[in-house]
Amino acid sequence: MQRSALILAGGKGTRLGEQEKALLTLKDKTFLEKTVDVLRPVVDEVIISIRDQSQQKIFSGFVKDVIFTCDKYQGKGPLAGILEGMRKASGNYIFVVACDMPFLQHDVIDLLFKEAVGHDAAVPIWEDGRKEPLHAVYNREQLISVVERSILMADHRVLATVSQLHDVRYISVEMIRLMDRELMSFININTPLDLEQIIRKGVYQNG
Repeated sequence: MQRSALILAGGKGTRLGEQEKALLTLKDKTFLEKTVDVLRPVVDEVIISIRDQSQQKIFSGFVKDVIFTCDKYQGKGPLAGILEGMRKASGNYIFVVACDMPFLQHDVIDLLFKEAVGHDAAVPIWEDGRKEPLHAVYNREQLISVVERSILMADHRVLATVSQLHDVRYISVEMIRLMDRELMSFININTPLDLEQIIRKGVYQNG
């Protein structure tokens, strides 16, 4: 079974002062480089969703041997990137992840791929019912159809779109905790406050 991975990196980082979140640095590497490094051992191809050619030119200076894809639909949020990434992918199953999650664990990703086989998706779920649709593995054909439908209906909510899938395997965070004790996989950087907290913990290093 061929596996693909899709990194969603086309956002404008408005809540982070218009910075390219993918190029924030963690120790000596950008978030984008770290994500690609984690993905390479568990997938056959890495696809990066971008908003335009100028962004591709910048990102190409940090990562090699990846596939770039631009959004066909503008202003549709992550769904536009997911749709084009799915269309470009060769794998039957695709790990979809946001570019602002710099602590991914390849064992967790491998688990999601294994759990997704024979289902429409494998999506992590917290004890309180919260789901992680942008750290999940999807059946490419099944997801394309529901994403296309959502975009045509002007519903750009990722979770609402994923909820249209009929056979989702929800993976408890307790199972994931066996491989990622602190659940670092799900830490994401959305706001200056998020970044501040990471810096305070001594995990993040700027420059």
